[in-house]
Amino acid sequence: MVNVNKKNVQGKAKVKPSLTGFLGLISFSTRIPIKRYVTIEQMSGSVILWPYIGLGIGIIGAVMAYILSNIFGFSSFLTATMLYCFLIWFTGFNHVDGILDMGDGLMAHGEPEKRLSIMRDSMVGAGGIATFFIIAIMTIAALSSVPAQYLIASIILMELCAKLSMITSMVFGRTDSNGIGKEIKKGMDYKIFDYIESSCKGVIIQGYGLGGIPDNITDYIHNLTSKNICVVVTTQCLYEGINLNVYEIGHNLAKENVINGKDMTIENLTMKLMWSLAHFNNIDNVKDFIEKELY
Repeated sequence: MVNVNKKNVQGKAKVKPSLTGFLGLISFSTRIPIKRYVTIEQMSGSVILWPYIGLGIGIIGAVMAYILSNIFGFSSFLTATMLYCFLIWFTGFNHVDGILDMGDGLMAHGEPEKRLSIMRDSMVGAGGIATFFIIAIMTIAALSSVPAQYLIASIILMELCAKLSMITSMVFGRTDSNGIGKEIKKGMDYKIFDYIESSCKGVIIQGYGLGGIPDNITDYIHNLTSKNICVVVTTQCLYEGINLNVYEIGHNLAKENVINGKDMTIENLTMKLMWSLAHFNNIDNVKDFIEKELY
């Protein structure tokens, strides 16, 4: 799922995936020691490969869950708790640090720049601590509620989507003027579409308002639909849905054979897209199924 923001879409950047950059990302994302000098430029050129690292982490987590549940016979709650602790440790506590900073930023009042300055502070406030416990409880509860037959697949998908969402945030999110995120993002602008083209059968794009998106990614959408990759367009707004007949950008999207998300929720669209991709082989059939009212 891609979330777009009109003012934050930027020009293309150069991507140079390399083994060294990939190893650097492994070292950055996990506790696996990589004894090789890696520059930030090499890492930023390889961030398109980040979802594969998430896939690897997910597989390792799935193996751990299988051992805890099926070999040691632990309950679902204890398995979920130990798995969560293991993943936090294995990823080098990077996510914990990010959650604490985010919590402090959410608690602050004022402009985004003020919130960012608070997030950069090395001290942790009540907002960060409270947010960590809320996220931890929700994650453990969610994992423990997954039926046993779906747990392995859920863990793998969880970590894969986590890294894919990081790429999405870097592509369409606002760039901070400080920190390594600015350098890493240079290797990602628009390149998520290359990843979608090579690895996905469909994608959901959340536009703004009535379903608008920046004009300069229409060509990328055309490239996807021309290769029989389904593109569903919906909105970030909670109510009313989209209407591609109001603005010019909507008319242009309709010409690209995108799938109209109408007023369906993102959860509804996700399930309908997954089901239809498993049963149909072309965009027209998927489009007819998703846009058809089922009640």
